[in-house]
Amino acid sequence: MHAGRMSKPTAIVYVDGFNLYKGQLESRPANKWLNLVSLFDDVLSNFAVTHVHYFTARIKGKMNPEDPKAPDRQDAYIRALRTLDRISGHDDSLFAIHKGYAREWVDGKERPPFTRHHVYKVQEKGSDVKLATQLLMDALDGLADAYVVVSSDSDLARPIEVARERFGARIGVLYPRDGQTKLFNAAGIDFSLHLRPSYAARNQMPDIVQGAKRPIRRPASWK
Repeated sequence: MHAGRMSKPTAIVYVDGFNLYKGQLESRPANKWLNLVSLFDDVLSNFAVTHVHYFTARIKGKMNPEDPKAPDRQDAYIRALRTLDRISGHDDSLFAIHKGYAREWVDGKERPPFTRHHVYKVQEKGSDVKLATQLLMDALDGLADAYVVVSSDSDLARPIEVARERFGARIGVLYPRDGQTKLFNAAGIDFSLHLRPSYAARNQMPDIVQGAKRPIRRPASWK
């Protein structure tokens, strides 16, 4: 077969949405209207990306009273993603909000007297477990030549290790932020890449996406 016509190895991508947001998008609003399918076609150009799994939790208004429109922006984005081919959105996880106390830090140090403040803590629940489960099921069924995890969360090291050792899966990691996760390296990942802002910037969806019933508009603050 001619070298130019040889088929690429296939890959499935698993996106930790919260980790991607915190590591790459939170500080870059103009990149938030991100086309995840074209992004991974671009970044993983040596592979044929057959599917993208996007895992996230629906945010609630009371998580950030200063920004009550945040749930509407997230909803618009998830609806826009659903118009794309080769992607599944798993957005049924939850953000748990817990009331508690925290000690005050001053200038990066904890100094006596230890002043305690009432706080509420926001924690995403379930997305990492669902991502790990999907990864293991797909690896068990041998659905692709490679499986790429988009996250820096060390909690995913164990399922990555199991997928490699038990099912012989080739695992890659795409880091949303600079640096590497030591436990991923210890798990024996086959390759790793870093997601650069320039990739996100050039893989945005159109400002207006045609939904099933009505147009979906890019949030004004994301332009």
